[in-house]
Amino acid sequence: MSGGGGTGLVLNLTRPGGNQSFFTTQRKRERDDAPIVTIKRPKVTHKAAPRLLKPSTPKTPPEKKSEGKEPAPAPAPAPAPEPPLNKEDAPTNEEKREIVTSLFMGNPAIPYIPKSNVTRLSEKVFSEEAFSSQDLAPHIVSNLEKIGLTSMTTVQQQAIPSILAGRDALVKSQTGSGKTLTYALPIIHSLMKQVPKVQRSDGVLALVVVPTRELALQSYQWFEKLHKSCVWVVPGYLIGGEKKKAEKARLRRGINILVGTPGRLIDHLHTTKSLTLAAVKFLVIDEADRLLDMGYERSITSIIETLQEHQPGIERKRQTIMLSATLSAGVEKLAGMSLHDPKVVDVSCSVGEGGGGDGTGEGAQLLTSEALATPANLSHHYLIVPAKLRLVTLAAFILSKCRFGDERKMIIFFATQDMVDYHTALFSKVLSRYGQEEESKTSLVKRAEKVLAGQEDDGEGSHDEEDVEDEEEEEKREEEAKKGDAILFQKLHGSMTQQDRSAVFKSFKEASAGVLMCTDVASRGLDMPKVRWIVQFNAACTAADYVHRVGRTARVNAPGSALAFLAPGEASYITMLERHKITMMEVNMNGVLRNLLLRPDPNSRRGVKTVEEAATGLQLKVEKLLIQDYGFHDLARKAYVSFIRAYASYPKEVREMFNFKALHLGHYAKSMGLRDAPGTLGAAAAFRAKREMKERRERKEKKRKIQVMNQRCGNLPRTAGMSEFDSGLDSLPKMKTKKKTKTKMGKTRLKR
Repeated sequence: MSGGGGTGLVLNLTRPGGNQSFFTTQRKRERDDAPIVTIKRPKVTHKAAPRLLKPSTPKTPPEKKSEGKEPAPAPAPAPAPEPPLNKEDAPTNEEKREIVTSLFMGNPAIPYIPKSNVTRLSEKVFSEEAFSSQDLAPHIVSNLEKIGLTSMTTVQQQAIPSILAGRDALVKSQTGSGKTLTYALPIIHSLMKQVPKVQRSDGVLALVVVPTRELALQSYQWFEKLHKSCVWVVPGYLIGGEKKKAEKARLRRGINILVGTPGRLIDHLHTTKSLTLAAVKFLVIDEADRLLDMGYERSITSIIETLQEHQPGIERKRQTIMLSATLSAGVEKLAGMSLHDPKVVDVSCSVGEGGGGDGTGEGAQLLTSEALATPANLSHHYLIVPAKLRLVTLAAFILSKCRFGDERKMIIFFATQDMVDYHTALFSKVLSRYGQEEESKTSLVKRAEKVLAGQEDDGEGSHDEEDVEDEEEEEKREEEAKKGDAILFQKLHGSMTQQDRSAVFKSFKEASAGVLMCTDVASRGLDMPKVRWIVQFNAACTAADYVHRVGRTARVNAPGSALAFLAPGEASYITMLERHKITMMEVNMNGVLRNLLLRPDPNSRRGVKTVEEAATGLQLKVEKLLIQDYGFHDLARKAYVSFIRAYASYPKEVREMFNFKALHLGHYAKSMGLRDAPGTLGAAAAFRAKREMKERRERKEKKRKIQVMNQRCGNLPRTAGMSEFDSGLDSLPKMKTKKKTKTKMGKTRLKR
């Protein structure tokens, strides 16, 4: 620098070959050498946090030679850095890579359903008359009073007098109206009054045919209660899944009232010599339309033919009673074959003074009526849900009733057995202890704690360790369910063993709370006390099936509600039910999902503020479970494929409502918690198999028609099938063509 006009020294402090200042370079070098302290911010802050500066060592710039100026003061030291946050509060790499599922995007619009003006068809359940007003034995009436039954229902009031008079009866009444006692009381009364006294050796005097094993057990239990007034009359049952040897032993000892399913009855009629129907005086066909729907028409016909063979002549009188909540036109053939001048009893539409007909005229028209009666205290609801939101909406509805509400007992119907297995296992894992701290110790941690405690380690997987853990978990869940701390999920379908089915049926019947997930095996005739909600996750195919499903609640004048899950494309299902005089009310989907905000999952690190966050969090929890556990993933895949196949098998009459070609396979895969593409799950194979089956059936039908035409044309002259341009000569046999093949040496030769 120069001063006072003199010549001074000029320093060049720039790097050779660059324009960067020496001071800037030196400052950067010191900053790189200083230790760096990383500051982690908390994940959620309600107030704006002060900006944190990256600490660095204080730097002293090099002194500049200046004349007449004081040196600059040293810079203030940087504030001490705050201590780092806990490691648990910091976001993990898994959370950073987390896939956010789009549940609320790309969904079809929910259609508007106008309110209907259809008047519901309902029946009066109880009558004003008591059992003592009927011509029943006093011991039977006193036994009914001990059970707690004093007044009759309307169907009992109208049908019992005709059955006591010895007439055949065709009874149509709503579910839960006491149809079992309608035929059980006259049978007990008649056998009690029989002279000489009934003995075991008399054999079967009353035969009751029912469609399912659970209904057979329930009917048998009613006969056990009623026969206390006449203990010499012995009831019994025959159902599939039981040991035939034990059943044969009971038949040899003697049974007077036999309740059974068609398949097992036919089996014993063909193989058991001690079972004879020669003395049968009463034949009861309960749930007749269901028997036909399940393909038991040939079995019922065989039983009736066996009765006619064992009872030759017309001098023996056999009384036949047929009952159901719905009597379609398909029952007319069976009624005409088995009933003689029946008394038609239809409580929903009274004909004449007695509420029934004589089998002709107006009484016969009751069979083909489209109107279906349901209990007056049963409320019907529907919920239109896009495919992707079906799983979380069902979970939210279960929580709203069984966790946060008082209506803690419900039945959920599914289309397939695989869906029942998957949803029972999933909800037992995810929803059973919702809102409570869950023990997340792995088997390895448990083994380590066992070793540290000084106990012997048996090794991983020894003595069926996983099965033992599952049993302990199930026992713990049942204990908590009894205390009201957990939701108990149970399942019931046809592929279960009879021992498991009977145990579940008895357990759920006696329970005051819980969720039973089942197929249509539980839709007919079963009496489940205190059931408040019937949920149809997959809608019933027909209105009659819908009525039988919802009939598991609101029984004998008790309150009840029913809810049907529908996709936006299935909205016409509501109109179909209205044609049968069934009116439904809409349930808002957002209102159901809002229940997920009542008690958030304690495992989540941040509070849930919106319905979208709560639903997405639950969906992600399910998807992570399927990724981590191959067993759950396999259950979900089977449930998905079985649902697609079941949906594609709906009859043509309901294809407008349930159009499988309009299904969004990816959205329904999401509803099962699956992230896989539908093509990798086997859904396309299900459609392809159904198409191939249809083509194979068409080819078989075409081949059959050709064979029929050949048989018809077999006796015609040969010229009948000739064209006018045909020469009439036989065609020449085809000559074998020569093919060229290559030998090992590469030479070609002719092959004849």
